[in-house]
Amino acid sequence: MLALSPAPAEAQAGSRLCGWIAVETPQKIGLLYEARRKDASYGKQCDQAIDAMWKKIQGNPQLKAMKWERIHRATCESVGNRGFVNAGESADICEKMKAKTPYQVTKAGAASAVYTQK
Repeated sequence: MLALSPAPAEAQAGSRLCGWIAVETPQKIGLLYEARRKDASYGKQCDQAIDAMWKKIQGNPQLKAMKWERIHRATCESVGNRGFVNAGESADICEKMKAKTPYQVTKAGAASAVYTQK
């Protein structure tokens, strides 16, 4: 007989998000990059993604007018729970993303979030 014991689950183990989110408006926006902790250049990937996305925000008057929060090596679930998922949906937004690829994630109202590779 197989015995199972409870253990904490971490979806997308080893993945962390870096970038920026604006969640204080009806439409939530995330400019996010999924990095893998096991990569030797993990820290550098995150820093470069954050810098590149900040330049995009500063170059767009509509985005620049929003209040942005820096995301630095955050879990996929912690970012998902900031307004990017509906009740009953997995908070692990990395499940809908490809690692090492920048995304724009938008969510308005009860609709599911939209993930666009950038």
